[in-house]
Amino acid sequence: MTDISASSRKDYELRNPEKLASLKSLLLKQGDAECDAILEAARRESSSMAEERNAEVERMVEQIHTEAVRRAEEIAKRQIAGAEASRAKDRLRLQNSLLDEAVMMLQNELAALRTRPDYVDILAGLAAHAAADIPEGGAVMISLAGEDVHLGGEVTRRASAIMRGLKFEFSPAPASITGGVHLEAPDGSWRSSADWHDVAMELRESLAERLLAVL
Repeated sequence: MTDISASSRKDYELRNPEKLASLKSLLLKQGDAECDAILEAARRESSSMAEERNAEVERMVEQIHTEAVRRAEEIAKRQIAGAEASRAKDRLRLQNSLLDEAVMMLQNELAALRTRPDYVDILAGLAAHAAADIPEGGAVMISLAGEDVHLGGEVTRRASAIMRGLKFEFSPAPASITGGVHLEAPDGSWRSSADWHDVAMELRESLAERLLAVL
């Protein structure tokens, strides 16, 4: 096989500019196609990870909610046995007392998630879920409760892996929350919390409905 020297190649290129331009165009098109394919695969993977993590967190909250309702119902049945059911005022007082107790129980159960080995993943999933409506390319500051500040770097890293289209940064200043995560724009133009207290209060209405049925 005859080797083509650098000089020969240069002469060939000069004599065949159209073929050279065509080859370059083909290579550029192939590169663009491969780049688009890689980006699309990354988007699909990011979306799938976010959906899986959000579904896991929702299942966990639902399990805790169900357990809190069960315990509240048991307490209600025991206390109703010794209460004067005919007096509406006593029933209302009892209902409010039990509802407050059930909400506090749910909030305590959520706070107890700190003992789980996957607690960092739970916080990262909450952050990704709370940031789901932020446009791609946006910047998000993550803040945690004082007890969780030491996990901030890892939570931020994992949230970034789930929502690759967003830029997550960690704020070391503790947020005024009982647990969960607090998100905000670097310029303070918006805020979003996934606080355990907020989660418990969102479920207060469903707890009240269950207690009314028992009472």
